[in-house]
Amino acid sequence: MYKFIGIAILASCSALAGCKVQLSSPTGGSIATVSGNYSCAANANCPPIDVNDIFFDETFIAKPAAGYEFTGWKKRQRGLCGGSTKNCRLFTSGFAGNDDLLGFLARPNEVFYLEPVFTRIASGSGDARRCYNTTLMTVNTTVVASYRTTDASGAVVPFEYDQVITGGASFEGKSALKATTDTRASGAAPSTSRSEAYFQPQANQFRVLEYGVEVESFTPEATESRVVFAPQQLERYDLSAGQSYEQRYTVNLRTRVRGFTINDSNTVDRRTTFVGIESVTVPAGQFQACRFQTRETGSDSTTLSEEWFGVGNGMLLKSTADGDTTVLLRASINGASI
Repeated sequence: MYKFIGIAILASCSALAGCKVQLSSPTGGSIATVSGNYSCAANANCPPIDVNDIFFDETFIAKPAAGYEFTGWKKRQRGLCGGSTKNCRLFTSGFAGNDDLLGFLARPNEVFYLEPVFTRIASGSGDARRCYNTTLMTVNTTVVASYRTTDASGAVVPFEYDQVITGGASFEGKSALKATTDTRASGAAPSTSRSEAYFQPQANQFRVLEYGVEVESFTPEATESRVVFAPQQLERYDLSAGQSYEQRYTVNLRTRVRGFTINDSNTVDRRTTFVGIESVTVPAGQFQACRFQTRETGSDSTTLSEEWFGVGNGMLLKSTADGDTTVLLRASINGASI
């Protein structure tokens, strides 16, 4: 369905006023066409392709580099072939004269996007259970941590938080523990907020069930948000290097801002792979860490993220997603520095 819509949009804009197809290749591979007319190397935003007649017909191929695999075309606004794992054929023939279709889909002088998603093939070793720290999920545990996020544009946002775990909570009728976190951010996006996350550890299985979170933002603007994972979001550590697990859940979001209430719902398909244990260096120091890769596909986008959790302490040491990188500056668990 997404592929058909992409082809139709491409056809409509070319027949009316012309459009452009922007190719982007991330780390891990490149784009080529069967005809050999177009290509885009890894880590490149290539010149846009002009489509200005009804004779355009190209099949685009995602070519993973050594050590990577192609996991699908990225889903995004104005994205072409989003979610498909097959070659992406874009053609404009067959739409000329269909005034209803062209009139409905016309997007003159706009840019559409084609971007593959590549993931590194797991080749590490180790057991993710080494990064499952039950102390982080024990009543009365306190965590104090500082991080720094650098986004794709280079903007830097340092933030710190204080967290405490309490018991006896419930969320959507489910018994849960609650993690209350006060967060203060500075730099390019200063803010203050408090969140209450509800979860249930399954220590004997090295798993965590996450039910949802409530967030109250104080600055720069007062807002309230409530996120419900239905039925829940699962985090697993009972994995050996190279093992993956998949899940589907619905994210129900309710936001209150400026006197208005906004409700949204999105079904997510999530695949998580434990790559293995490796050394990672962040401002807080050098650690052995469990590395996880996660691919999330929602109704309008696909996101690839990576996370590194410390062996023994279980703390998030580093994460990357959509060009943003977050690193740990310092942290303590129950007053002891990690």
